[in-house]
Amino acid sequence: MKTIKKALKKAFHKGNERLRTLAERNSLMLKVYDKLFLPVVCSLFRAGNYRLGRIIAGAYVTEMYEELKKSLPESLKKDGRKRRRLERDIIKSYFTGNFFPPEYFLYHFQDLDYWERKEFLSDYDRAFQLLANIDDEIFEIAQNKALLYEKARPYFHREMCQVSPHVPVELFVDFVRRHQRFFVKPFNGATGRGTSIMSANNDDEAKKLFQQLSNNGSWVVEELIKQHPATAQWNESSVNTLRVPTFRTSDGCRILQPFFRTGRKGSIIDNAGQGGVFAVFDPDTGIITTDGVDEYGGTYPTHPDSGLKFKGWQIPQYDQVKKLAAELIHFITGTTRQKYLAFDFALTDEGWILVEANSLGQFVGQMAEQKGVRKKVLQYIKG
Repeated sequence: MKTIKKALKKAFHKGNERLRTLAERNSLMLKVYDKLFLPVVCSLFRAGNYRLGRIIAGAYVTEMYEELKKSLPESLKKDGRKRRRLERDIIKSYFTGNFFPPEYFLYHFQDLDYWERKEFLSDYDRAFQLLANIDDEIFEIAQNKALLYEKARPYFHREMCQVSPHVPVELFVDFVRRHQRFFVKPFNGATGRGTSIMSANNDDEAKKLFQQLSNNGSWVVEELIKQHPATAQWNESSVNTLRVPTFRTSDGCRILQPFFRTGRKGSIIDNAGQGGVFAVFDPDTGIITTDGVDEYGGTYPTHPDSGLKFKGWQIPQYDQVKKLAAELIHFITGTTRQKYLAFDFALTDEGWILVEANSLGQFVGQMAEQKGVRKKVLQYIKG
């Protein structure tokens, strides 16, 4: 039975992909595909309480129910006909670009036509395209915070120490003697999950903390970043950073839809996935061009706590950011097939420093700009 379901799932996706590719080459065929074929397929997908849908894309159906609970307009909750129409339209975006329900609402697809939606790059396709152009060694360096630190040590401008069952405790004790308060994050963590600020006042406390941490996996411990007042003014409790998606192309370094991130009052992290707010800035000038947004659909002309206005704010010392991004993308990826890395930078009194890098960094700037980056991502990866 599992083999049959797997074969059905593969045939369904492959058949739709081929038909969609053919339809997009001809305006008449596309109209038939979009207006006739897709509505029928979407109805079959959700028929019988998503019986076929659960076979084709079980995770998608689960997420559909969860997202509708959160994002379904009040006017549609009691109107079954309109709700069904909306569900079919959400499913259409899945078949035409692998968009999951949250993306449908975050990108306001209800207001966009077929080709306008195709300008956006879904999170699924983002991962697919980047993984298809990955270099295993570079990927491991970017994912492994300790390896990245060893590779790009001059760009960090701070000390770092690894904590795990395979690392001598003496290294951590020696680190703590110099830095009694420090930032702790999971070895292969993402979006700020599991991070915290900890402290140890003496060798015994350091040894005890080392044991506690190493009993629960592997961690990276960093000297605290003292950020510049220019970025601290947005939110003092978090280090507010830049995410700079960077490509190495034949025409040089290309920065695509970079954004400034700031945490909320009392939070130690600025990641939008953990409640932070971000705004896109111009990759040439460093001037913020959008309102702030979060990953829950909220929009903020000004920071919700500090009251600072996003649009028009000039990223300080931005020429240095562009220089660092260009240096790092060439230094880390070299001449390998991997041409993309997303860098996080923080501003200190000594200038911009590297926080971390990511081989699969998301293009969430699409949410703030309401502008897709599909064409440019594909162009830069090939270039």
